Amino acid sequence: MKVIIFFVVFFAVMVLIPDSLVGSLVEHHIHISGDGEEAMDSFEFTVIAAKAAVSTVAAVIALWLYRKRKV
Repeated sequence: MKVIIFFVVFFAVMVLIPDSLVGSLVEHHIHISGDGEEAMDSFEFTVIAAKAAVSTVAAVIALWLYRKRKV
């Protein structure tokens, strides 16, 4: 059950977080070096990695709350 909850919350948060919100945070706070396509690939990867990190934290919190409710 915990694995299902983790994946549901993870994918829901990945879908619901807008790329523009994370993109603007990445653009203003993280320096992306490179030229042209290489820089855009690095930028997009950084956005996806940031969204994955936030989704993982949200899923872990959901599992923690599920465990607290169950006890």
